[in-house]
Amino acid sequence: MKFLIQKCSKEVRHDFAFTLLEAIRFNNWFKNRHKREKITYKFIDTEFDDDKFTKLEFKPIHRKYVPIGSNQFVIAFLQHFYGITPKPLNIPTELLKPEFLERFVFNGTEKEIAGEKFVKSRDKIKGFTEFVDDNIDVPEGNYQISDVINIESEWRAFVYKGRLRGLRNYSGEFTMFPDVELINRIIATYSPNAPIAYTLDVGINQDAPIEVDIQEYKGENNTFIIEAHDFFSCGLYGFADLSILPQMFHGWFWQYIQIQMVENRRDIL
Repeated sequence: MKFLIQKCSKEVRHDFAFTLLEAIRFNNWFKNRHKREKITYKFIDTEFDDDKFTKLEFKPIHRKYVPIGSNQFVIAFLQHFYGITPKPLNIPTELLKPEFLERFVFNGTEKEIAGEKFVKSRDKIKGFTEFVDDNIDVPEGNYQISDVINIESEWRAFVYKGRLRGLRNYSGEFTMFPDVELINRIIATYSPNAPIAYTLDVGINQDAPIEVDIQEYKGENNTFIIEAHDFFSCGLYGFADLSILPQMFHGWFWQYIQIQMVENRRDIL
């Protein structure tokens, strides 16, 4: 395994990069006892200002490496070497099920947005993402459109090879723990088409589900999917399974490249 780790103004600045470096040290120490492959890495210094790189010099040898850095850095790498621009996963189509959502969510265009909604671009990572209403102009494009829902606690699930590998609270009330059984059902539903590694963000609230009689509701926690992310440039929030973290970054990247190259060949044919 080979990793190309971004430095910003000569500093490593991303939590996942720091944790990956620790995982590499652990794996290289462990390999001496169990004959594991040595993991290598290089740094590349970048400068970024006003939504564009002012310093970014890829070399041909870098093509053999897995890029580790900001969304802009990884996307620039994919565009430079493979002509690929990844799109956001948002909530995958397979998971647009009432049992996972606790609200109405659909894929559409800006013309289908009515009333107060939360909208997120399906065309561009870090694209237009806002709470909107009828008084806000939404740029032309493809969006995932969601009813607004109360979120009291937010958690990130880490998934590798179809298994839940970690859960970390990243916003809100950390004492509200998500429904792990529901998360595992989400993972199982998505598994046939899921990447080898990804994150799954879930929310929790105590609002009564629509189908429940409000007079009988006892204030139980509801867990629901917020969105999924391909396994690159995503905050770890303390997730540090050093034994598999390099494999998660490495496995996702090369699987993604293979899938995109196959799809590109199909488009040509």
